[in-house]
Amino acid sequence: MPIPDEQEELIHDYILHTYLIKVLESDLKTIKEAKFKLHEPYTKLVEETLKKIRIKVRDMKSEMRKIQMKIEEPFLDNVDFWQYDYYVRGYHGFNRYWEPALKMHSTNLLDAFFRG
Repeated sequence: MPIPDEQEELIHDYILHTYLIKVLESDLKTIKEAKFKLHEPYTKLVEETLKKIRIKVRDMKSEMRKIQMKIEEPFLDNVDFWQYDYYVRGYHGFNRYWEPALKMHSTNLLDAFFRG
């Protein structure tokens, strides 16, 4: 029993947003350790973006609880593909993402957050 397109889109968006959080948290550590003359603008931009993304993920999690959806932690299926298993009201499915495609989608999403 496949799931509706709206739920498939919710899964995709959740995966991209959580991936982007991990990337930005790592980047924030790098920025703080870097020898910039002006740390604050970069740190502030990343922290504000992280806050917006976390709020969006919180809202997505709330929606997922309402429809009894759960997304498992990803695992590397083979060298280049990440697999995300999900469950919706007893139905099990999975999405596989090629790592460069995941990075490209996340870059586009980050660009949208930076532009406001």
